[in-house]
Amino acid sequence: MLKCLAALALAAVVAGCEKDDGSADFAAGRAAFESRDLKRAVKSLAAGLERNPGNVDALVLQAQALVALGELPDAAAAIDRAVELAGSDRDVVEVAAQVAFYRKDYARTAALFRQLADSAEPEVRSRGLTGLAIVDIMQLGASGSDLEEVRARARTRLLAAIRLDGRNAAARYHLGKLYRDAFGYNESAIDQFDLFVRLAKGVDDKVKRVQRTTIPELKETIAREAAQRPGADKRDVAASAAALKKAEAAWAKQTFKTAKLRYNDAYVADVLSYPAALGLAKAWEKTDTSKPGQLEALNYYKVACALRPSAKDVHLHTGELALKLGQAAVAVETFSRAVAASPNDVTAIDALIRALQKAGRGKTAAVYQQYRATIPVRKR
Repeated sequence: MLKCLAALALAAVVAGCEKDDGSADFAAGRAAFESRDLKRAVKSLAAGLERNPGNVDALVLQAQALVALGELPDAAAAIDRAVELAGSDRDVVEVAAQVAFYRKDYARTAALFRQLADSAEPEVRSRGLTGLAIVDIMQLGASGSDLEEVRARARTRLLAAIRLDGRNAAARYHLGKLYRDAFGYNESAIDQFDLFVRLAKGVDDKVKRVQRTTIPELKETIAREAAQRPGADKRDVAASAAALKKAEAAWAKQTFKTAKLRYNDAYVADVLSYPAALGLAKAWEKTDTSKPGQLEALNYYKVACALRPSAKDVHLHTGELALKLGQAAVAVETFSRAVAASPNDVTAIDALIRALQKAGRGKTAAVYQQYRATIPVRKR
């Protein structure tokens, strides 16, 4: 009995002498970080790192918490130590890139995100390409940068990131911002912001801002622009619908000139009627093959494209007509919109590349060509 008690006492002494590896502090730090108690997270992680300074996961988490607190020098010190210990670990690389970005060291940011973009894992590559695109976006206002080329590079990197990982919420968010701010594609921006909200993990301040401010403001902008179209304040939807019915009947009978007159009536009655604008464009194209007649058709096709940005096939047709009439710049814009509507359709990408080349914008065409090379031939 005495021997047993002595053994138990010795075990207790040995256990009491075991070195504290900081595990309890690390666990407390992680729990605090997840509950967004960032100051407590930093304090707990620092206590754990005093006992185990080689814990890479703790260093990474500490750097993330410090970034969120805006303490960038301390965040850089933490992640630099993690890089020394495990520089090839993807979590270390990703947080190091984020710290470098917030410190405005864009060259280092790009180099680190490029490491991720070269990964064999699709989701990691997707995050790397998203990071590279964000660096591109930061260069859009830089003096001396080729705005169109940089804009195209950011866009294609985000599109590639989404194709690699359709659940990449960050890529959706930044593509939405790019379409809104750099392209003026407000409808496409709303689509991406909607997807961001659906894919985001949890409802944080950014998600709330997109839901409550960004999307409503974009919808208001679209409505305001529509209301500012000449004649929009005098819409007669019923008269337009009646004229449209007569136009479609005439078109079915192949009396195309009559159809053109009735489509014109429908459009005059409601300048926001997509079917009327499209029908009038087709009627002009069909009935007047002279250059002025084809230009008139092109003008109405442009109206139809503006009224329905998601109509990929109409954009493609409009672009081809524009090229035929020697208006490469118009073709570039309409084909670019077609890409926004269907980014994995090689027909749209090839058409945009062709138009850019004809417009003398070879550098931008090369950016899209690089993206095109990553897309399977099958159309979607």
